[in-house]
Amino acid sequence: MNGEMKVGIFVLIGSVLFGMAIFLLGDYSFQKYYTVYAEFTDVAGLPDKATVKLSGVEVGKIKKISLKNDKVFIQLAVREGVRIYRDAKFQVGSTSMIGSKFLQIDQGTPAAGKIKDGDTVRGEEALQLDRALARAVTSLEALVGDIRGEGSLARDLNEILTNLREVTGNVNDLVSNSQPHAEKIMERMDSITAKLDSMLTKTDAIVGKIERGEGVAGALVSDAKMKDNVSTAITNLRDASTSVKDALGRIGGFHTYLKWDYKYEPLARSSKNNFGVKIYPRENRYYYLGGANLVNVKDTAKGTDYEVLNTVDAQLGWEVAAFDLYAGVLHGSGGFGARWKPFYRNSKWDRLSVLAEASEFTRNRRIKGRKFDEPRYDAGVDIAVNKYVSAGVRLNDMAETKRINYTTRLIFEDKDIAYLFGFASLGSLKK
Repeated sequence: MNGEMKVGIFVLIGSVLFGMAIFLLGDYSFQKYYTVYAEFTDVAGLPDKATVKLSGVEVGKIKKISLKNDKVFIQLAVREGVRIYRDAKFQVGSTSMIGSKFLQIDQGTPAAGKIKDGDTVRGEEALQLDRALARAVTSLEALVGDIRGEGSLARDLNEILTNLREVTGNVNDLVSNSQPHAEKIMERMDSITAKLDSMLTKTDAIVGKIERGEGVAGALVSDAKMKDNVSTAITNLRDASTSVKDALGRIGGFHTYLKWDYKYEPLARSSKNNFGVKIYPRENRYYYLGGANLVNVKDTAKGTDYEVLNTVDAQLGWEVAAFDLYAGVLHGSGGFGARWKPFYRNSKWDRLSVLAEASEFTRNRRIKGRKFDEPRYDAGVDIAVNKYVSAGVRLNDMAETKRINYTTRLIFEDKDIAYLFGFASLGSLKK
């Protein structure tokens, strides 16, 4: 082997080694990858070229980290064939407290579907070590302050007890001394309810910290028996506050409406009136009691009228979205009915409602010489002018006489009656 051949072999080997070095250092690979973008608000010092691990196994690398519109975007290169599901969690991990950082992916579920090439996911924020230490120091300072009597735990408990005593006194005063002006009573109730809300918030927070062993309360109550006793005492305070609030809710929770329906029947050439009271003890549920087809029976009839006069209406109703469903006594007989707003979600046309009623299922009698043996079915349409006035048309007794009625309705809220019902229900609680 001559000298020129040796030099050639040496150059060839050096070129191969140099190419391999460039290949390795330049992060080149024959492995195929697909790209995923992760969006963070803070990556806690995650470096470029850091590894990507799925459930602890390295599956790729970070290609690029950039800042755009106050967000940090990470370009990930994930090995082809590695499945990552859409509900997977992306977060910054670390090999130790002072070790190197990497992007950790906690695998999701197959039902969520796979992340595809070019998809963008949202990363979860990591609490940096320096911030965690700062929070720990702050919590320690708060613990020392509370032990010295400078913190908020004792102050919160004292405030809860003071408010409870004041609320109890105010409620007793409201119940024992019925005041003539309902508005003044409700102003006091609003103040009492606000204090109860504050008390319930504080007790919930304290009990939660004790149960989780967090904060000053959790740190001080380390003995299991003492923890149970303290939790029970605070829970009793909360239950007492809740009971008082529920009682007050009964006073202000009632809504009462007076309703008057005027009906005119052209064939009978007569008019009739329905008048009653509609009581809402809670939202979307009501009771109705009133008189139906009210007329002066001494008046001279101008036409043939088959309606049963001066009867009773008494119904229990439920309002469910676009439907008003009710059942009970209709025109003096058992029955049920429904109102439907076909344009319930349209602010312009939601004034329109459709009515259907059925009653007198066992009817078998003669009225003014005419035999009636079919159930009574009524239908109608109403249009609300405003929240107080509505008008409509009815087709009554469709299986028998098919009489048209034109109707007008007036309805308004009476708060004084509602307060009376509320105080009556509160009085029943005391017994």
